[in-house]
Amino acid sequence: MARSWFIPASLAVFAFVLWLTTFIYQSSYINRTIITIIAILMIYIVFRVLLEDRIIKNFTSTDKRYYFSKMLYSIYLLINFIIIWIIWVEDIRTLLLGFGLVAAAFTISIQDVAKNLVGGLVIMFNSIYKVGDRIEVAGKKGDVIDINLLHTTIMEMSEWVSSDQHTGRLSSLPNFLVLSNAVNNYTKDFSFVWDEITLPISYDSDWRAAESLIMDIVIQETHMMKEYAEEEISHMQRKYYILKSSTDPGIFFKLTDNWIELTARYVAPARQRRILRTKISRRILEEIQRSEGIRIASESIEIARFPDTGLQRSSIDHSSLDNSSFDHSPFEHK
Repeated sequence: MARSWFIPASLAVFAFVLWLTTFIYQSSYINRTIITIIAILMIYIVFRVLLEDRIIKNFTSTDKRYYFSKMLYSIYLLINFIIIWIIWVEDIRTLLLGFGLVAAAFTISIQDVAKNLVGGLVIMFNSIYKVGDRIEVAGKKGDVIDINLLHTTIMEMSEWVSSDQHTGRLSSLPNFLVLSNAVNNYTKDFSFVWDEITLPISYDSDWRAAESLIMDIVIQETHMMKEYAEEEISHMQRKYYILKSSTDPGIFFKLTDNWIELTARYVAPARQRRILRTKISRRILEEIQRSEGIRIASESIEIARFPDTGLQRSSIDHSSLDNSSFDHSPFEHK
């Protein structure tokens, strides 16, 4: 509180001293200075004392308190700049021209900063993503751990690490990327994704038994997740135009030249997709090993006969070659 009132008290004293000097020396510059100090003093009290110290401290969320403080400070500086310009520039045409030149110079000099600032405002006000969301922007994927007015920091995923695992690197993404790139959010409003496991079995296998085996395992591992996913979809239908779709797991078939391809489709938590896939895959392998009628296929090539290349035996009689024809070889030692 002492810090909050020290600056306005100092400005008030300075303005009072200048006011006393007007009894000795009259000048329009002194009057403008006094008006400027009073204006800055009022703006400071409103923004830095009343709004920041009285309102921001009521925010329980650290990130909201941070964003509101930064936004308030930016508005505070902008209003100060405008008020000072209006007080010291008399001609309205000069004022407008000056604003135009300053705006143009500002836009050119900090173009990237301005775009990042706009992107940051879009992220915050449109709720494109928030801290804790798993996103993918411009080919970069990760969990959001910090958002400020200019950059978004994510815990990077994928790259050289397979599937949905962190690399350990922190990536800083400029906020303007959301203005010109698609943003994939894996956890906003719906924290599940559809995943698939593909299993090739040989044509001599019992495909009906394989289908039943895989389906039973998938149902057992995902039945609770299916209920949560349906509940989240119901909430999404109140916000988006989403047709009712089933979250039941399914088995799909595809016939290839070498095997029957069975694909299991199911819902999985976005943050546990790889863990769930591993768990289901292990159980499928264990059950197939115990089964006698199911065999996992591998690609093979059956050769019925060697193809006729059309090459004929040479008609040259090698025994008729005259060895004397090599007597004059340039490599002969003399």
